[in-house]
Amino acid sequence: MKKLYTENKFKKYNKRSALKKWKRKLEYKEWKRNKRRFLQGLTREEIIEINKFKDFVKVRAPENFSFIDNPNKTIEFINKIENLFYQRKKTFINISNVSNLDYSAIVVLVSIMFSFKKKNIPFAGNYPQKEELKKQLINSGYFKYFVKTNNEKIEYTLGKPNQIFTRANKRVNSELGLIVMQEASKTIWGENRILKGLQRVLLELMQNTNNHADLTGKGKKYWWLSVNHDKHNKKVRFSFVDYGVGIFKSLNSKPKGNKWYGWFEKIKNKLKYGDNKEILQKLLEGELHLTVTGEHFRGKGLPGIREVLLRNQISNLHIITNNVFANVENNEYKKLKSNFSGTFVSWEINNKNTSLKWTI
Repeated sequence: MKKLYTENKFKKYNKRSALKKWKRKLEYKEWKRNKRRFLQGLTREEIIEINKFKDFVKVRAPENFSFIDNPNKTIEFINKIENLFYQRKKTFINISNVSNLDYSAIVVLVSIMFSFKKKNIPFAGNYPQKEELKKQLINSGYFKYFVKTNNEKIEYTLGKPNQIFTRANKRVNSELGLIVMQEASKTIWGENRILKGLQRVLLELMQNTNNHADLTGKGKKYWWLSVNHDKHNKKVRFSFVDYGVGIFKSLNSKPKGNKWYGWFEKIKNKLKYGDNKEILQKLLEGELHLTVTGEHFRGKGLPGIREVLLRNQISNLHIITNNVFANVENNEYKKLKSNFSGTFVSWEINNKNTSLKWTI
């Protein structure tokens, strides 16, 4: 051996080098051990999924994935995804653990996913482990929006019980309303009926989309409608999403000259608590419109939808907007822990609701 390598400085160098290699080897062994623990019990498909989307941010859905039954946790989940949208992060939604899934959550999730696709931000997800929930998700048409973004034209498949629709402008599609009404009445009564309440609600919600639009482009002027038939119980459930900014943020941003400009100053003396749940109740009852504008609401907007409920033309009306959850039929208004930046409306038509005979 050359005398050079026996000098102290080389002995120290070799010792440091050997120590670094030993530490790296231990770290690698620990990494392999942790990886095996992490993958333990996973199926081959789940392991492939992890490797394929390793650079995606994973967001896990709540087990009870329902906008109506579990609004706080569901909105928290939605807000995490929304934050990733603004950061333009690749996002993977994990719904494998979901034990309860309804169309209220599916339609909101579709509206967000569509925003990612419009901005070319990578977005992916998996199936629920429960076979019946997986089938429900597939039948909803949810996965077609993973690849499709040009939905200016409404597509309706006759005879398909559960469908999701969208449109990118405020024009009400009368053809859609007519087909939805005919198929809903066949599910409930076994024949065509005229459902004036359904037509009225769809009209008001579609026209309201522009009033609460998000100018940043997140859900800009798009509305989403889910129609779900329950032939066994003779009822049809509707979920409508205007994924914009929500009612209260929209009201606060009205410009000078708009009849709603400075609305809170005009009504604050009539409020007992001054919170959003009290304001939403007054809005639905028409009192807010009368106080701010000096005019009766004339059956427009949310007060018009409440009128339809009072006439027994629809049932089970729920509204979520910003930080308020309303079960309108039971006159229950709750403040939510989380804020939903949009407006969600859900209602039902069943055989106890009023309808008119179809005449030609």
